[in-house]
Amino acid sequence: MEIYLVGALPSCPPPTRCPSTSLRHRPFVDKLPSHVIDLASQHSHLCCQIPIVNHSSAYNDPQSPRGRFCFVGASFGHLIFFSNRSCLIVDAFTGVSISPPQIPGDEYTEVNYGALTAPLASPNSHLLVTNESHTFIWRVGTHSWLRPSPCDGTVKQIVNFKGQVFGMNSSHALFVVHLAPKIRVQKVLVSWAEMPTIRNLNNLCLVACGDKLLLVGCRGSFPARGDTFEAFLLDQSTDSPKWVKVEELGHWAIFISTDKRSQLLSFINPERWGGRSNCVYCYSHDSEHWAAFELGRPASNPSNFVFISCGSVVQPMWVVPSMFSVCL
Repeated sequence: MEIYLVGALPSCPPPTRCPSTSLRHRPFVDKLPSHVIDLASQHSHLCCQIPIVNHSSAYNDPQSPRGRFCFVGASFGHLIFFSNRSCLIVDAFTGVSISPPQIPGDEYTEVNYGALTAPLASPNSHLLVTNESHTFIWRVGTHSWLRPSPCDGTVKQIVNFKGQVFGMNSSHALFVVHLAPKIRVQKVLVSWAEMPTIRNLNNLCLVACGDKLLLVGCRGSFPARGDTFEAFLLDQSTDSPKWVKVEELGHWAIFISTDKRSQLLSFINPERWGGRSNCVYCYSHDSEHWAAFELGRPASNPSNFVFISCGSVVQPMWVVPSMFSVCL
């Protein structure tokens, strides 16, 4: 398994025009080179192509010039962009993209989160996108979008765990997204016995770590020296699921991207490429390198400063090439 750190290069040559191959024909999309570092071979650098993002508030204008797509998520080796009811799913390494049908709505319809439920090559892969009030799901290769019914809430993050798609909303309520035989979003009633501890954490995210589904957060809004990452296991051994604090990750490491809408990754035995187990890896904006936070212990490196947020542009993120995503 290989993992890469991907980030857009602000000082690249002029953007090139690259054709996108899609399930529906899309004209040329302007793209920008991005910088890719292989953790297993850190002296080698790759270059891939991602769509240019328009910083203007007019990105929803169908007559807007090039660069109208906004970043809304990343999963299974693909970046997801949105503009004017249109989504673009882009392979982070080849730049090859596909275009689902337009999302139902009008010119004011927006999307603030998008994710694949499984690798794009999977026979049951779906694209899930949400805004403040609606969830839309597209089965890859079909010609229309579906709305979950019933839908217990709007999901802001999803993770594939043991063949099920779990999700979480902005209030950190847990959901299961059922894709068959009927698409529906079902809330999971979880005991919050650890709520006083969890409430004090920031940037809470779900991650599948081997045979465990974890909720990971940090005591600092922007992880830096002195801040601590903590993790909680979803215990489903009884009729009432609950979050239980875990003291260590064992031989695993977790990778959190700068944009919280990017898929969290976990890998076993990171020592194979010079990493450390029981650590949470982030991108440090001060050092412009990755930073390792040992779970449960305050960070000691003064050069660590991690800015985790949501934005329209592509931020440094951890990505597994799509050809390997099926192994996650």
